[in-house]
Amino acid sequence: MSISQTPSDDPAETPDRWREVRFRHSPSFVDVLREARCSLLVSTYQAGKLLSIGLADDKLHFSFHNFDQAMGVAVSPRQVAVGAKGQIWFMQNNSQLAPSIEPAGRYDSCYLARSAHVTGGIHCHEMAWGGDRGDELWVVNTLFSCLATLHEEFSFIPRWRPPFITELAGEDRCHMNGLALDRGRPRFVSMMSQTDTAAGWRPTKSTSGVIMDVASGQPVTHGLAMPHSPRWYGERLWVLNSGFGTLEVVDPKSGRRDAVAGMPGYTRGLSFCGPFAFVGLSRIRETAVFGGVPIAEHRHELKCGVGVVDLRTGQPVASLEFETGVEEIFDIQVLENTRCASLCGPRPDQDGSQDIWLVPRPDQVERLVATAAVTSRGASGFSATPPPVAEPYAFGGGSAPLSDSQFRALLDQALRLQRERRIAEAVELFQRATTARPRSAEAWNHLGNALQDAGQQEQALECYRQAAEAEPTYGPALQNLGYVLVAQGRVDEGRKRLEEAQRVQPAPVNHVLIATALPVIYDSIEDVQQRRQRLLDGVQKIVDAGVKIDTAATLVPTNFFAAYQGENDRDLHANLGKIYQGVDLTQGRKVDKQRAKLRVGFVSAYFRDHTIGRLNIGRIERLDREKFEVVLLSVGRHQDPLAERFRTAADKYVEIPRDVATARQLIAAEELDLLFFADVGMDALTYTLAFSRMAPVQAVTWGHPVTTGSPTMDFFLSGKELETTAGDEHYTERLVRLPHLATYYYRPQLATPAKSRADLGLSPDANLYICPQTLFKFHPAFDEQLGEILRRDPRGELALIEGRTANWTRLLRERFSRSMSDVTDRIKFLPALPNDDFLQLLAMADVMLDSPQFGGGNTSYEALAVGTPIVTWPGELMRSRITHALYAKMGLPELSVDSGKAYVDLAVDLGTNPKRRQVLRESILAKCGVLYEDDTEVRDYEHFLLTAAGR
Repeated sequence: MSISQTPSDDPAETPDRWREVRFRHSPSFVDVLREARCSLLVSTYQAGKLLSIGLADDKLHFSFHNFDQAMGVAVSPRQVAVGAKGQIWFMQNNSQLAPSIEPAGRYDSCYLARSAHVTGGIHCHEMAWGGDRGDELWVVNTLFSCLATLHEEFSFIPRWRPPFITELAGEDRCHMNGLALDRGRPRFVSMMSQTDTAAGWRPTKSTSGVIMDVASGQPVTHGLAMPHSPRWYGERLWVLNSGFGTLEVVDPKSGRRDAVAGMPGYTRGLSFCGPFAFVGLSRIRETAVFGGVPIAEHRHELKCGVGVVDLRTGQPVASLEFETGVEEIFDIQVLENTRCASLCGPRPDQDGSQDIWLVPRPDQVERLVATAAVTSRGASGFSATPPPVAEPYAFGGGSAPLSDSQFRALLDQALRLQRERRIAEAVELFQRATTARPRSAEAWNHLGNALQDAGQQEQALECYRQAAEAEPTYGPALQNLGYVLVAQGRVDEGRKRLEEAQRVQPAPVNHVLIATALPVIYDSIEDVQQRRQRLLDGVQKIVDAGVKIDTAATLVPTNFFAAYQGENDRDLHANLGKIYQGVDLTQGRKVDKQRAKLRVGFVSAYFRDHTIGRLNIGRIERLDREKFEVVLLSVGRHQDPLAERFRTAADKYVEIPRDVATARQLIAAEELDLLFFADVGMDALTYTLAFSRMAPVQAVTWGHPVTTGSPTMDFFLSGKELETTAGDEHYTERLVRLPHLATYYYRPQLATPAKSRADLGLSPDANLYICPQTLFKFHPAFDEQLGEILRRDPRGELALIEGRTANWTRLLRERFSRSMSDVTDRIKFLPALPNDDFLQLLAMADVMLDSPQFGGGNTSYEALAVGTPIVTWPGELMRSRITHALYAKMGLPELSVDSGKAYVDLAVDLGTNPKRRQVLRESILAKCGVLYEDDTEVRDYEHFLLTAAGR
C-alpha cells in the first residue's frame, strides 16, 4: 500500500487543500507498464483531477493535476486535450524539456497547458483526435446529443447526431457518451437509449444501451446496461458494458456480443497498448443514476482504479486500486513510448508542479508579431500541428536554442547512432531536432526513418506527413510517405505520393517505386491480373527508356510483394537487373585455392530471432571448420539469444552498417572466396548489394524463394523436391538442386504447461483449421478452398494471425466478406503470438492449411515437429513446394494433393475424422525426426560450397 498527497479541490474539506490518496497495486501492474512501454493519463470527475501514472526507478509514480470536473481526455503525438467544467484544455508536448525537469532523469516527456476553448457545460464525456492528419478534435457532446468539433468563433460545431434526435437541444436526451474512431473518422458511438426527450434515457438505462454505427445511423447491438467507451482496435469493436462491469467484443454485422473479461467495478474509460487493455473501474454512488443497474447489487464489493486485461488470453493480469481519495474513474488514455510524463496544468500552484515558461528567442519576436494572426485552429477543429514559429527556449527547465551548426551537429550525431543501430538513442535525438525546429522537413524525415527502424510504422508515417507539410517539395519525405503507404496496403494513395515525389524532385528510382507499387492484400483474382500487367508494363517501359540506377549510391526497392502474385518472376527480375547497375570490387580476383580453408561469407539482415535466423543457424554452426572459415556479415546490430549464437558460431563477425558504399567496401575487404546470401528480396540493403560483385563466387538460397535477377549472382541453391523439371526456367542464376533442403533445422520444443484453445480465444469444441501465414500469402484464388472447407464442415473454425498492420487485416476481412460472406463468422483473427504460444496454437490445431500460391517454410517445420497434419497443394514454383519437400523426405506423400478439389476433400476429411487424423498425427511424429538436426544436409551443403568455388 502507498499513500500520496494530492491537492484537494474543496477548500472546506481540508484546510491545507491536500487530500490523502491511498492506493495499492498488483506487482504485475509495473511489469505491464514496462512491457507496454507506456504511461497512463486517468481523469476523475468526482475528484476533479487528471492523474499521470508512470514508472520512475521501476516503481509507480503518480502526479495529480487540478481540472474541475475532469472528463474526456484525448491524446495525439503533439498534444493532450482535457475536457473540464465548461472548457477544454490543451496541453502541448514539449518533451525536449523533460530531461532538465527536477529531479533530473525522472521524466521522459513533458506536457504544458497552452490554451483552452470555452464550450460551456456540454458534458464532453469523451474526445478523440481524428481527421486525415490527426489534428481534428472530435467531442462527444452529451448534453446536446451530438458529435461536435471546435471552432474559435463558436462554442462547438455540431457535426452528427443520431437520426432519432429531432433537434439540437441541451437536454441530454439519449446520454451519448462514447466514441470509436476508425482511421480518423467517427465510426461507432455508445448511448444509454434511443430516446428523444429530456433525460429520457434514465428509466430504462439498465437494459436499453446501444452501440450505433455513425455512417448508417443504425444500432449494431443493443440491450446493454449503461455502455461506455466503444473502441475500434485490432479490427474489432470493443465496448464496456458498464452496468455489468464487463469488457466485451461486438460483431458489428451480427450484433453478437462476447464478454472478454469481468471486472470488479463499474467499467468506464478504455484504452489499448499492444496486447493490453486498460479499463477504468469505479465504485458507484447510491443515487438514482445507478438504481436498477445489475452491478449495483454488489455495490460494496466494487473497486476504483485501473484493471488490465491481456487480450491474448482474455484474462485480467494486473490492477491498481484506489482505497481512498478517488471513488470514480472517468477516462483512461495511454501515452505510448512514455515512461513517466511531467504535466504542467493550468494550476501548477495548486498541483505542486513546477512552473515552466516557454518563451521565443529575441530574434523571433518580430516574426511572431508579423504572423500574430496565424493560428493553429482550423475551420472545424484544433490542429495538433504547432504554428510555424519554432525554436522556443524555456525558463524553468528548458534548453538554449540551437544555432544552425548545433542543429546540423545534432542531426549528424543522430544519424551516426542510427547507422550503429542504436535506434532508441537516435529517435530521441531526432525528436529533439524536430522539437527545436518543427518546420524542418529534413529532421522530420530522419525521425520517420528511425521510427521505421524501430518498427513504429504508424508514427513514422506521421513524421513523413509532418515533413511534407513543412516543405511540400521535399522529395525524400514524399518518397518515404508513398513507400510506407504502399507497405500498409494503401497502394493507390501511396502511388500518388510517389508520383508527386517524382514531379517535385525527379529521381530514377522513383520510376521503379511507382511501377512496383503493389497491394499487400488483393481485392480479387482480376485485381491480381490487372496489377500484374501494370507491373510488367511499367518495368518494361523503364527498360525501354534506358533508365539506369547506380546501386553504388542508391538503395533500390526490393519488389518484395510481386512474389505473392503466384507467377514466374524470372523475366520481371531480369528486367530490373538491366536497370540496376552495380560494381565489381573483386578486380578480377579468383578463388584462392592456396588457402587451407575456403573463406565463406554469410550475409543477411536477419541473423537473429527470425525465420531466416532459424533456417540458417544450424548450417553455420555445423560447417566443418577444417574445411571452411566462416565470416558472418550481419546487417545491423541484433540483441537476442539467437543473434548471440550467430556471433559465437562465426570465425569472424562483421557488423554491416546501413550505408551502401560502406557495406560494399567492408564485405569486399574480407577477400572472401564465396559470398552466400541467406536471402535476397526482403531487405533493401542486401537486395541492393546483390547487384554488385564482392567475391569471386556469389550464391543465394530460398530465404526469399525468388530469383534475384542480378547478373552478379552465380547460383541459386534449392532442392530436388523443391523444384519441378521446369525449375531452371524460373531463375536467372544457375539452379542447383541438392538432394533435400540444405538446411539444418533445430527441432522446436513445446513449452509447458500446455495451453487450451480457450486460452487463445478459440472455440474448444470446433474442428480447428489454421493457416498461420502472413496475410499477404492469401492469394484471392485461395478464398475458394477456404470457403468450401467451412461450408462442408459446419463445425469448422478457421484461425488466422492478424496482419503486421491493422489495415492488412481489415482489407482481408473485407475481401472475405465478399468472397465467402456465408462463413466469415467462423474465421477468427488472432493477435500476433509469442513463439511459445504460436507453437501451442500449431499443436492444438486439427488441420493446418498450406497457402497454395506461396506456402509455409519455417511454419511447416514447426507444425510437423508437434505432429500437426498440413494439407499442401504444390505448384510449379518453388515457393509453393517446401511443405511437399518436407513430406517427401519423411516418406509421407499422402498429404500432398494435386487439385483444389482434392485439397478441400482432404482438409475436410482430416477435420471431421478424428480417427484418421490421430493415425496421421502418430505417423508424422514417428517420421518427422529426419527433418531436424540432420548432418547429411550440412554435408550436402558443404559439397555445394566446395564445388561452386572450384575446390
